[in-house]
Amino acid sequence: MAQIFTQAVNPGLDINHAEAIIRAANRQVFGNAHLMENERVTSAESMYCNGSLTVQGLITALALSDTYRRLFLDANGPYRFVELNFKHLLGRAPRNQAEISEHVQRLANEGYEAEVTSYTNSQEFFSAFGTDTVPHCRTNQTTLGESNSTYLRTLNLDSGVASFDGASKSKLLASLATGSTPSLNERKPKGGSDRNLRSYQIVWSSAGVAKNLRRSIQKSIVPYSSLSSTIQSLQARGCKIQSINNI
Repeated sequence: MAQIFTQAVNPGLDINHAEAIIRAANRQVFGNAHLMENERVTSAESMYCNGSLTVQGLITALALSDTYRRLFLDANGPYRFVELNFKHLLGRAPRNQAEISEHVQRLANEGYEAEVTSYTNSQEFFSAFGTDTVPHCRTNQTTLGESNSTYLRTLNLDSGVASFDGASKSKLLASLATGSTPSLNERKPKGGSDRNLRSYQIVWSSAGVAKNLRRSIQKSIVPYSSLSSTIQSLQARGCKIQSINNI
């Protein structure tokens, strides 16, 4: 059962402040989506307005909603869903492929609710935002223990206030798979070309089948549409990805 923090009813809660928090929460959690009235989580919004939910509780309820699931999991799949969960709920990009894999496995093995609340009920969430602050992009903060790569990945995930997060594929696939630092140029496709027409070369080493066999270097050339599935297949076989390059 999701842990949603509540507070005693506060009849003195300023309605203008509450409405501003709700707008900010919807914008952050739903990635700038324009929501129709029937897509909004009005029950959670009402509970926040009457003082029955903290901001943390509101954020959790929005992310557990059918609307969030439809926009970001059903439309994109697990890999991009996890990437966006980090952005929407923790205000940062995933640090590495291990974090992505951990959350994809949690989603598959424990379910949707466990995946969402692993962010909003985490120590990191409470340390960064407490119970009364809407999550936000943390690239303007110096965070102890965070690497420069995580900072740049977070910048790459930030598409600006006018864009909708559900309208794009993974932006961090290559840099996370290789452990490399992304370039800010990755935020814009070069020359306006359709990336789905591009091919990528994956250089990887296979696991030795016997104790005395060394890993052998292999190369695979795949279209962008098969990049994610190929990486996941290689990792499942115990292979180590050396590099990914557009050719």
